[in-house]
Parts: sequence; C-alpha cells; structure tokens
Amino acid sequence: MKKSAATTATKPAPTPTPAPAPAPAWTGVYFDGPEAEQDREGEEIPVWHVYVGTEEAEPVSRVYRVFSFTKAQSLAQAMSKDRRLELVAEAMPA
Repeated sequence: MKKSAATTATKPAPTPTPAPAPAPAWTGVYFDGPEAEQDREGEEIPVWHVYVGTEEAEPVSRVYRVFSFTKAQSLAQAMSKDRRLELVAEAMPA
C-alpha cells in the first residue's frame, strides 16, 4: 500500500496593518481684496476674492470674485459657518 502525500495546510500570510491615514491638511475660508480690475468700459473697479484654501492660501476649489465688499463678506461668513472652517479675513472696504 502506498502512502499518500500528507497535505499540510499553510497559514495565510499575515496582512500588514495599514498605516494610519495622514491628518487632513488644514483648510480655511479666505476673504481678501480689494484688487483692481477693469470693467467692460475700461474703468477700474474693486474686486474681492472668497475661497477655500490651504495653509499657504492656495485655493483648493472655486475662487469667487465679488464686486461688493458687503456681499463678499457675507459669502465668506456663510461659507465659513456652513463648512465649519476658520475664516481668514484680510479684506478691506474700497
């Protein structure tokens, strides 16, 4: 009688524990301006910018161009509240 080859069960290789996810980068709502731009007639007009940006103030999404300080301020405050982000307000009225 022949001996059958013994089958040995092998243990599965241990799966490496995934490294913890890096902490999300800081973002905040930036409100700056005014910057001088020209309208269609060539007249100089003030423009304020509102956006979500990185710690280095680099935009991470859309940059809103607003032609009124009061409206830009309201937008920045609403974005900060809605997104629960710090507001970095460096804008001044024209």
